[in-house]
Amino acid sequence: MEVFMINPVKGKLILEDGSVYEGDLLNGVPHGKGKQTYSDGSVYEGDLVNGKFQGKGKITYFFGGVYEGEWANGEQNGHGRMTYSDGTVHEGIFVNSEYAK
Repeated sequence: MEVFMINPVKGKLILEDGSVYEGDLLNGVPHGKGKQTYSDGSVYEGDLVNGKFQGKGKITYFFGGVYEGEWANGEQNGHGRMTYSDGTVHEGIFVNSEYAK
């Protein structure tokens, strides 16, 4: 999926939940490629559409887990790989952020 933007700008936002977004903006909303750092230390890097994770992206959670793969409507949807802090790995299809195999 390609994200087409008219007049995109690079910018930085401090969001209501205390997270910080740096990257492409469209009409003041995260849209395109960006990085979002949450107040708990979790970090998302990847594609966003209208402020939601959409396309390809990677999130590193504060507890040490890492998900890298496809996103739709802000959820882990599609092919991805989740590596937990204990070394357990789930790779395959995710539906609404749940591993579906």
